[in-house]
Amino acid sequence: MKNILTGPSISKHDNPKKLMIMLHGYGDNAANFIHLAEPLDLDDWGMHYVALNAPDIIPGNPMGYQWFDLYINGVYISDAGPKEYEVIDKKITKNVNQISNTISLILENLRLEMKDCFVMGFSQGGIMAFELGRSLTKNLGGMGIISSRIIKKDKEPNNFFQQTPIFISHGGKDDVLPISNFNQSRDILKKDKYNYEDHLLEKDTHTISPDTIKLFQNFIKKHI
Repeated sequence: MKNILTGPSISKHDNPKKLMIMLHGYGDNAANFIHLAEPLDLDDWGMHYVALNAPDIIPGNPMGYQWFDLYINGVYISDAGPKEYEVIDKKITKNVNQISNTISLILENLRLEMKDCFVMGFSQGGIMAFELGRSLTKNLGGMGIISSRIIKKDKEPNNFFQQTPIFISHGGKDDVLPISNFNQSRDILKKDKYNYEDHLLEKDTHTISPDTIKLFQNFIKKHI
């Protein structure tokens, strides 16, 4: 279907009570990312997990997907200026709409509501998760932003998203997205009065470690 993303799903329940949407990082794919559902899941959650593939395959890497290109007109995203960010912004907006449409369809099929939906994103998927939250006009059940960053600072906070519980974590030894990204993102969440909890895992690199999974489990327990 047009404007609908695809990916694998896992559930132990015929009539799930909750939905977890999983957004992978740059160069990964949904088939690989869905495996995180197994160590994360607890039976009494009644959770249905769906990992979505980003819409674009990375050139030269048929198994790797991207939510947006890291190089715009030959400029790396960290060095991007206003013109490059305009291109990125359009791509993010388009893909956020696709994610939103997909979530709405899945919720309808499961007979659940937006408040029953959790979203977790890793790295580039975490960027997309936050931008998804900014676009919604209903509260999510919760959101996890792991080893990621917030890249759009000029947008007014969404009142619905401000009420959504947010989990944000980062590895102290992350060499892909340095710790400065976590600090800047946390400053934005604090300034705009989001409902969040933050975790710095000093020994972690750019990964979702068992310690991160445990912390995220505890977060879900509090808000499910």
